[in-house]
Amino acid sequence: MAQAKNQALLDILNPIIAAQGLLLWDLKIKQVGGQKTVEVLVDLPDHQNISMAQITDFTRLVNEALDEAPVDPVPGEYMLDIASPGMDRSLVEPWHYAWAQEGNLAITIAFFAAKDGQKQWTGEIAELTDNGLTLESEQQKFDVTFDEIAKAIVAVQF
Repeated sequence: MAQAKNQALLDILNPIIAAQGLLLWDLKIKQVGGQKTVEVLVDLPDHQNISMAQITDFTRLVNEALDEAPVDPVPGEYMLDIASPGMDRSLVEPWHYAWAQEGNLAITIAFFAAKDGQKQWTGEIAELTDNGLTLESEQQKFDVTFDEIAKAIVAVQF
């Protein structure tokens, strides 16, 4: 995940994340057009929802730490975007799937190639392995490797 992307930035973020009792969901550095954006997604552990006040406090602390850093961990101009991953958060890393399984959350998976006639399935994770998962939908249960998944998100259910 973020480890390989920018260790210098993580060295600044991780102590703040730990002190605030937060969970780093994802870290991305994106270039869209001429604008570079550092996207930091944070939440609370144990399936709790982070508040706007907590995001505001975290953002202030990160801005202060970046201003005081002796070397800029992200060279050049960039926009800092700190947010919650949201209810329909993307599942990318294996631990994201474990998090969804622990919370008994339904997920929606879009596949690169159709699986049993469909390119998208929604269900719960019945089993999780190092290479993939077993998805249990209302219709059936089947094994999925992580390589087959084009995109996966938590399925928002009301």
